[in-house]
Amino acid sequence: MFFAKFNKSCLITYLGVIFGVLAIYTSLQNMACNVNKTLSYPLIFLILSGICDMFDGKFARACKRTDEEKAFGIQLDSLADTFCFLAVPIVFMLSLDMTEWYYVIVYVLFVLCGVSRLGYFNINADLDVATKVYQGLPVTSTAIIYPVLGLLSIIVSTDMLRIVYLIATILTTFLMVVKIRIPKFTNVWYIIMPILAAILIVLLMVIQ
Repeated sequence: MFFAKFNKSCLITYLGVIFGVLAIYTSLQNMACNVNKTLSYPLIFLILSGICDMFDGKFARACKRTDEEKAFGIQLDSLADTFCFLAVPIVFMLSLDMTEWYYVIVYVLFVLCGVSRLGYFNINADLDVATKVYQGLPVTSTAIIYPVLGLLSIIVSTDMLRIVYLIATILTTFLMVVKIRIPKFTNVWYIIMPILAAILIVLLMVIQ
């Protein structure tokens, strides 16, 4: 009946997308209420999306998959990354009233560089090119960068926070496509990162 099939090996990827939806929902709530009291919630959901992205590959490889399911997982992962780590940060920044024309230019460049990077990743993934480094900054880095910067809200004004996010987005845009080699996570980071994420979530809840 349906041409799309639910793939259980992509369960964690789907969960990450759900967190992305919740991040956008809470960001839109901020915009509707014209307050920043719930600034932490979108960032927390962004962190959770990042954790899902970190583990979805391991989960998928632990499942028995056909070649078609593997190819589907590669494409789905990049589509989920586009939504969670490119679209979500933009909606979050819009909730901070970052709506001037020059912000829009930065958003456009941010997305163009992000999807170009993901396209490059898909080509290499399709060719089964196994490497121990990333070429350029992964788009998933926004799940770390934006929440960490959110902690500054306790010591800087909203206007200054907007400037910080603008500069960070410009730098992230550049680093996503520049030819730099960034080491991939080793196994120990799969223990360290969830712990650091939990600490960051607690801190964001404290400043709430």
